[in-house]
Amino acid sequence: MISLYTKEELDFAYKYPFSEEAKKVVKEMDMKSIDPIPLAIGKARLEKALQEERLAYEQIGYGKPEQVASYVYARMLLGAMKGGKLLAMRYAGAEARRAADALEADSDGNLEKLGIELGIVIKRQDGDFTIPVASFLRNTPDSEEFRLVNQRLDRGAVALDRHKLVKVVEVAIRNLIEAGIPKPEQLPRTILEKAREVKRPVLQSVLPAKPGATKSWIEKLLSTPIEDCRHRTVNLILAPYLVNEKGLEVDRAVEVISEYITLCKTVNPQTNISERYIRYQCQYAKNKGLRPLSLKRARVELGGIDFKNMFGEDDVG
Repeated sequence: MISLYTKEELDFAYKYPFSEEAKKVVKEMDMKSIDPIPLAIGKARLEKALQEERLAYEQIGYGKPEQVASYVYARMLLGAMKGGKLLAMRYAGAEARRAADALEADSDGNLEKLGIELGIVIKRQDGDFTIPVASFLRNTPDSEEFRLVNQRLDRGAVALDRHKLVKVVEVAIRNLIEAGIPKPEQLPRTILEKAREVKRPVLQSVLPAKPGATKSWIEKLLSTPIEDCRHRTVNLILAPYLVNEKGLEVDRAVEVISEYITLCKTVNPQTNISERYIRYQCQYAKNKGLRPLSLKRARVELGGIDFKNMFGEDDVG
């Protein structure tokens, strides 16, 4: 039987399992019936992505088709978990970071090729790269250095060095994966049953606990999107709690709060809370040694949040 893909295409598919080359590999494997080996690999892949929010890219000499198929199974299992947008974000982010690690060491030709598959026209110019402004705005990383006013513009294009371009492509990959998670009704019963075995992440389990930290209601808040009072929630509750009670470094606290604000956008997309604002509040809380509001005080200060339905009547703070 003649293979549908070349060695080069298989290598590309292994690095970027969401690509067109990966679809060729999966098509040849005939995944109409469930293969227990890549399914088990996919389950482990999904659990690692959800728990650690990162997947390592490793060069391997064999087993690449099974690894490509494991990506498909991981997405199917995630779709069956009814985990909502937050789990999809965590998984897509981990896969995108893995792909970005592969891209950092890959050829410029493969970078441009992947850009085409993602709808980003990449051109080389004077030792750097350019992409259309529209592509940049659709896939801008949430960081001050990527604000459009800080970029070099040239006739409707943004000039980027290779590292910054990879960061933009990483966002495009994350968006692609997150948008393509299948729905439970599209999945076979075997996948629905296997998904019950997947270890679900609990947000506080990935945050290092500090002795004496007992604000369990804030941990629940971190997995519950709110429509209003987000600025004050960040500076009066989340920043002081994560930095001074959980003992997180500022960078990690910024990541956690940014993830939470993204979750909040699922119930109300209107917000002007930037990473710069979050970082300022975390650094300020650290410098001043601030402590978060108690739940009783938060009910008074943040009347726009329905704490009664969220946490009940008891003040556990």
